[in-house]
Amino acid sequence: KREIIETLAGSGFLTPPATAKKRENLLWKEPFNLTPSLAARLMHGLPEHHRVRLELFAQKGGRVTQKDLLVATKDDDMRVLSHFQAVLSRRLRRLVHDPEKRLHLIGWDFKETKWNKDNSAIDDGIYFVTDATANALRDHFELQSR
Repeated sequence: KREIIETLAGSGFLTPPATAKKRENLLWKEPFNLTPSLAARLMHGLPEHHRVRLELFAQKGGRVTQKDLLVATKDDDMRVLSHFQAVLSRRLRRLVHDPEKRLHLIGWDFKETKWNKDNSAIDDGIYFVTDATANALRDHFELQSR
């Protein structure tokens, strides 16, 4: 079958295109490493409440509690944090062209999740970005110690 297809359609017909190669830096569960130039592009046009939360990641070394993120923007509904993550993921996916939609900027530390007394709802937990992303955000917000 392969020989017939290659004869009729050409030898490159059965080989996947170059864009179909798996990109090792776009893995499930691992946040993306933001560069300073990409951080500037990501911030362009970003609403102020999202900037405030990202600056908190820069100030705290890349790990921020759920409660701190809510307090920073005077929110009380944790669903706004899901929206925050989704907005950043969509923007970043467009910037680096991630058609598989695997890329995300912010992760959740499952080991640090704090539940209510009857384990039915999350009370607090830690969101995190990579060290490279925290450094890029510190550069962007000019928080690096010189």
